[in-house]
Amino acid sequence: MANETYLNFAGFQCLENLNHSTLDMYLTTCGIQNCFGGHRFGPGKRDSYILHFVSDGKGIFKCDGVTYELTRGDVFLVKPDTEVYYIADENNPWSYMWVGFNGIKAAAYLEAAGLLGKVVTTKCSNTPIIFSCIQQMIMYRQLTLANELKREAALLQILSIMMEEYKGTLPKEERYDYPYQIYVDQAVDYIQRNFKSNIKVNDLASYIGIDRSYLTNIFKKVTTLSPQEYLMNYRMEQAKNMLSGSEMKIGEIAEKVGYHDQLTFSKMFKKFVGISPTEYREKE
Repeated sequence: MANETYLNFAGFQCLENLNHSTLDMYLTTCGIQNCFGGHRFGPGKRDSYILHFVSDGKGIFKCDGVTYELTRGDVFLVKPDTEVYYIADENNPWSYMWVGFNGIKAAAYLEAAGLLGKVVTTKCSNTPIIFSCIQQMIMYRQLTLANELKREAALLQILSIMMEEYKGTLPKEERYDYPYQIYVDQAVDYIQRNFKSNIKVNDLASYIGIDRSYLTNIFKKVTTLSPQEYLMNYRMEQAKNMLSGSEMKIGEIAEKVGYHDQLTFSKMFKKFVGISPTEYREKE
């Protein structure tokens, strides 16, 4: 142990005495350690999920009969009640950070980060941010509810980083977490609240956080229209309501539905409705 140059950790197992059965996520332990050559754990089991982030050096991790040789940037997961063994290299021992947690959403969040089934290792390039998050957890070790929220926020940030990195390795059509109806609902809501503005499909996709071609594809599946066609139809419906239900001038109505040029508005209205705005008002 004399060669172990650094160890800083915090344990929160005492909080397991609280009723955590309804909590999405809660922290059980965290730490930062520079190991000496041959420093090991196991064979043994843990009672919570524990993620280890290798920040330097190398070592070996064994799980379910498989041996993994890990180096800087690698991440390995210890699952609850699963026998594992890990040991630092004798000549170039690893340094790692760890964070342990449980909760009803723990398995789902890990799966979203690419750690599902028998997959227990992955990569993480954001080691400095992970280090900062775990430092925050250790700093807020005092047992207050406010500090518990701060620790959980840091834990969720770590998991979000891992999810983003994993999603970035997938094909575009597999990167999205929600059913496509959710994205379409968000797009429709945005269009209806901002139809007076100069909405572009690229801006709409960026606002939601998905690819433009993916948005167009799923939007057509749900509405049978492209986002641009839906926007035009919505504008024309609003214009029809204003023409029949108000005394506003046509130029004013054009402005209110997103057209700064009355002539352009009139042309688009006739294209969609079949008659000019003036004729529509007279008819109504």
